[in-house]
Amino acid sequence: MNRSLIQFAFMGAVSFSLVEPAQAQTAQDVARARARLSHEPTVSEATNEALRYFRVHPGALDSMRRRARARGSVPILSVGYRFDDHDYERFEVQEITDPRRNEESTGSHTRSFSAGGIWDFREFMFHPSEVQVYGVVGIQRDVMLEVTRTYFLRRQLQLRLLLRPPEDPLARAALELRVDEFSAVLDVVTGGWFSSESERRRWGTGEEPREATGQGTE
Repeated sequence: MNRSLIQFAFMGAVSFSLVEPAQAQTAQDVARARARLSHEPTVSEATNEALRYFRVHPGALDSMRRRARARGSVPILSVGYRFDDHDYERFEVQEITDPRRNEESTGSHTRSFSAGGIWDFREFMFHPSEVQVYGVVGIQRDVMLEVTRTYFLRRQLQLRLLLRPPEDPLARAALELRVDEFSAVLDVVTGGWFSSESERRRWGTGEEPREATGQGTE
């Protein structure tokens, strides 16, 4: 009985000693893979750039709210123009006694202009346009969620290609295309900034330029 316990303990110790280096090696591989991707913009930077590209970043919303409130100080202007044309003609003939003949013709033209302004002082407290500005917050949220979701889905696929790429060439190519797809989405929502900024930073780190997926195993 004691001998069986000793053998079991020894086997457990051996298996633990084998698993621990494997786990450490995996952690080192993950750390190296993350380091290879460290030149890319962070999710926060990509999100901020997308908000600026769609003109829904916090600064733009604050500016729209200020302008909506300032709209109350602008009066409602009214401008008028009037043209009057008066023509009068009179023809009179008398022949029985004291013959005479009278003709009268008059004409006058009048032009008038008017201008005025109306202020609604209630709009200094609150202008309905401010409510329309708050409707943009939903667009801001959708942009942030889309960028965040796409960014991390792309990062998961990148780590998979760096650490455990598929052995099947077709499966690997399909995975690389998915990375390219997510890269294209990030470019669409940032106006091409994501790829150009990643390439600029890659050159800044002294790395050789790679394909758009930035993948490969060493």
